[in-house]
Amino acid sequence: MSSNFRYRSGVVKTISLPTANDAAVAHSVEVSDLCYVDSDVVYPASHLDDAGTAAQNRAAFAAAFCGVALHKTGLQTSETSAKLTTDPGYQLIATSGDFEFPCAATSWAPGDLVGVYAGASACSDQQVAQAKDMTEAIGIAKVPYNALGTSQTSIVVELRPRFVYAQVSSAQ
Repeated sequence: MSSNFRYRSGVVKTISLPTANDAAVAHSVEVSDLCYVDSDVVYPASHLDDAGTAAQNRAAFAAAFCGVALHKTGLQTSETSAKLTTDPGYQLIATSGDFEFPCAATSWAPGDLVGVYAGASACSDQQVAQAKDMTEAIGIAKVPYNALGTSQTSIVVELRPRFVYAQVSSAQ
């Protein structure tokens, strides 16, 4: 998916995480990609290894979810030149804030759990779905009053990455 600035409101806290430097595992990260950390390196959701089922993919992603990418790195879809991209060796990640992501037509309630959209074999970089429980959740839904009880094709998500909170609590 192309870079889309999805920030809507709230205080954005950021962390910088290293990107893969090995050409064999090089990957592109677009603005607003949902990202996770593996071995201290940040990756977009679609890079996650298949865990078996859609629910297992959502849970695996949620366990390593670190936030939303704030700049792009690597060659993007249909780019052949690096002139429009940067790769400073790190990815700036938003660990808090409210971001609006597309979703399948769903009726949301305030506080509903939100997870990454995952199929049976892959996760989406910039699409979300309702999470069944906390093991699949990456945030909570913020539903406007006028949208209550109606089917929505996008939802504002208040980020809640467990990875960040685990790092902070283990450092104390």
